[in-house]
Amino acid sequence: MMSKRICRVVSQTEAVSVPTKSGDTIQKCYLRLKEIGSDYADEFNCAVLGNLAQTRYQKGEVVAVALRFRVNEREGNLYQDITATDIVRVKG
Repeated sequence: MMSKRICRVVSQTEAVSVPTKSGDTIQKCYLRLKEIGSDYADEFNCAVLGNLAQTRYQKGEVVAVALRFRVNEREGNLYQDITATDIVRVKG
């Protein structure tokens, strides 16, 4: 499922190279985002892949983001994966 949201950047990890199924490597980082709104607005810790992972975002910066939500089952446990597939800076 895809979802488009306007969020504020909370934090970002450094990009690292991770292996792909094909044996290549890809850049990956995690971006923590908080929806614009009240103190109780939703927050997301999402994976950012490829060239997007190399882009640095400042804490407090406002971005429009497309998020992909998936649930995977491993050994009877469910895990939710959130991936940012597109990120655009919003100029204020």
